[in-house]
Amino acid sequence: MKQLVSFLFYTLFIAFPLWLIGFVLFILYVFSFQHTNTPSAQAIVAWTGGEYRVQTALNLLEQNKAQQLLISGINKSVSATSVLGNVPQELKSRIYLGYQATTTQENASETADWVYKNGFNTLILVTSFYHMPRSLLEFKHVLPHTTVYPYAIWPKDFTESVEWIHTRSAFHLLVEYHKFLFVKTSYLWEELFR
Repeated sequence: MKQLVSFLFYTLFIAFPLWLIGFVLFILYVFSFQHTNTPSAQAIVAWTGGEYRVQTALNLLEQNKAQQLLISGINKSVSATSVLGNVPQELKSRIYLGYQATTTQENASETADWVYKNGFNTLILVTSFYHMPRSLLEFKHVLPHTTVYPYAIWPKDFTESVEWIHTRSAFHLLVEYHKFLFVKTSYLWEELFR
């Protein structure tokens, strides 16, 4: 029993600093999206599931940042009218609604099918700031030769000071850090034993 306790203690003693360093690096990576200048691309992709993602993507389409827009991950019970609202008809003709995806991995697969079908090489990805690292990781897996420009959505309660630590943003970052580690490890494992 004493040996087991010692083993667990030394394991945590080594693992915790590594976990903490990784989390700090993850946060710095996420913060880098805040100052990204997004160039124009051939298409825009918005993954549903967070505030302002769809509206931001529609605004970018209206600004002609790209010619086509995919909104992926729409609930099958939601109508096109509910998603698009009062979008002008000219814009509606440039929007594709994806109803197949229910997870981030499925979002990436649905997007990849659409990208390959249309022959796009450059994309603007619109999603929440905390969701961006894992989303880009999934894209790298299914679209290794496509250039993806991140367009991160930042919450209203976010500030550039440390006050964000006391908001839901910190919780989202912590959860996403572990999801990111899981996906990263899965793909590394897949590469090693391919």
